[in-house]
Amino acid sequence: MITEILFASVKAFPHWLAVILLSALPVTESRLTIPVAILSWHMGPTMTYTLAMLGNALPIAPIFFGFVHVRNWCEKHAQWVVRWLDKVVDHAHHKLGKHFEQYGLTALFLLSAIPLPGGGVWTAVFAAVALKISWKNAAPALFGGMLVMGFIVLAVTLAGGRIAG
Repeated sequence: MITEILFASVKAFPHWLAVILLSALPVTESRLTIPVAILSWHMGPTMTYTLAMLGNALPIAPIFFGFVHVRNWCEKHAQWVVRWLDKVVDHAHHKLGKHFEQYGLTALFLLSAIPLPGGGVWTAVFAAVALKISWKNAAPALFGGMLVMGFIVLAVTLAGGRIAG
């Protein structure tokens, strides 16, 4: 339901801009945007991948660096948001905490590379914040995982399109 609303809301935008915007959102990221762009909007794979990765990368640094500031502001002005943010961080910590202790940054990379619900860049960034991983260490894992996720989704989309076509 929410994805239909999101896609309907970008209907008036040029497809290239819609790919960037939808890839930046946690619900769609590139795992949904790439197949839609290629199979429904008939965009080329190289352009789609590039725009989706750009969009998927947009929220990484603002979330990583802005989370504490947003939480502090919300603590004073919107307590319900603090409860929601803390729940998201706790979920990310729970999802990655024990794996991070065992596998280190590889776990963060894999979390951002998983093209399934519950994985992806947004979850991985919140996990990095929850685990207090430095930007210097987290950034390569986050961006690398994002690029791999995009490639996996692109490959599956292209393979699926050939089978269906």
